[in-house]
Amino acid sequence: MTTTFPDSFRIQIFNLIKGCYVATCEDLNELGDENENLKPITSTLSSDLKKLFYLYNKRQFGQQLKSLYESIYNATWNQLIVDKGWNHVCWREAFIMGQMAGVACFYIVSDYKKSLEILDQSFILGAPKDIVVPLMKHIQDLQQKSNESNCSPSPSNILPMMIEQVDKSTFPIIKDEFKIPLFDLSITSNNFETFKSNYLTPQKPCVIRGDTKDWKCMELWKDLNYFLSKYSDRLVPIELGHNRLDSLANKSEQQQEVEDWEEKIMTFSKFINEYMVPCSLEKDSSKIKSKSVGYLAQHNLIEQLPCLLDDFKNPSFLSTLESNSETNFTISPHVWFGTGNTITPLHFDSYDNFLAQIVGYKYIRLYHPNQKPNLYISTTNSNNEKSKKTAQNNISLVDIENPDFIKYPLLLEANKSYMDAILEPGDMLFLPNLYWHYVRSLSPSFSLSFWFSNK
Repeated sequence: MTTTFPDSFRIQIFNLIKGCYVATCEDLNELGDENENLKPITSTLSSDLKKLFYLYNKRQFGQQLKSLYESIYNATWNQLIVDKGWNHVCWREAFIMGQMAGVACFYIVSDYKKSLEILDQSFILGAPKDIVVPLMKHIQDLQQKSNESNCSPSPSNILPMMIEQVDKSTFPIIKDEFKIPLFDLSITSNNFETFKSNYLTPQKPCVIRGDTKDWKCMELWKDLNYFLSKYSDRLVPIELGHNRLDSLANKSEQQQEVEDWEEKIMTFSKFINEYMVPCSLEKDSSKIKSKSVGYLAQHNLIEQLPCLLDDFKNPSFLSTLESNSETNFTISPHVWFGTGNTITPLHFDSYDNFLAQIVGYKYIRLYHPNQKPNLYISTTNSNNEKSKKTAQNNISLVDIENPDFIKYPLLLEANKSYMDAILEPGDMLFLPNLYWHYVRSLSPSFSLSFWFSNK
């Protein structure tokens, strides 16, 4: 028995392929002309895309289209692995067209699990959100109804809570003279105006306490079973190992650390069972080894899984700014979900941020923007995918908690005036744009970033 693929989505995907495949084929053929080793691959891929367009236009979603989807996937994915990234946009375009067409093949036979797998991968790798996000929601709703009618059992194993035991004696000591100011909503009157005049307008950081007390996620997201029962088969991008960007300065000395870091797409189930569960059973996970570190970092999980929107609210000050038309725009909340000892190297962002700590503890170190000359900024021009992360020259080479003052002597000057804090569950850091910040998780942790542009 087959199901009809909805016309609204079919037309959107058809228009995407129609508007893109000719130019993509031309680019692929040019790559083949420039590199004889690639020519058999690019020639076959170009031919597959033309056949794909023909079959999709004829609404032939059977085995022939499925075979083309698989062929395009294998060619483009292999290129991603071999080159450690796509070195031309045409590879990504071909991948996405193949994925989008492939969804229909599995949808019509009610294989919703495979359909969502394809869409998750496409979302992570840059497919148009105006097509992918509504289609994911539509298929997830169908899958949920199918599971309910089939009485699909919930996972039988009960997983630990993320912060049942935390040894705070191992946490960094915060000295009063360096502590980020606390803005406690329970003891402050005229909250928004006070916040605006003392912190927002002068662009000074503070830790806001009391704004998340009625968010449902404060309890729900402690429970790994919550994510496993709802999203176990969904794909997410996970950073594995320590992201030590100071290794760019002297790769030969720190080759092992560079090789320790990679990014993989895996199911929520694999991430939770292989990384979050073992970490949650550790009394002190603040110093676990690189091979045990897993991080769902700076990912737009909320857009991928919109049901999570029901579990939290916008920060109250951000809502006030929006209602007063005092923001240029806001960015959809991004998540930071991982084991203890995840490390985000010292860097700055171009937007203001409310960073809400939902579960667990994080150490935060801040430096004023005027300290940039003392922070040894990476200016690499490498073509390597990891090195491209420093393209904005917004990342420091210094290992903040284990600094080499002989190699980086000016850091001694910067360290006279830094600010730091340990974020606890319920805390929210107001982080002005251009402030340098370093972050290390001291336990299993879940945070939400709310970036915005303030007028």
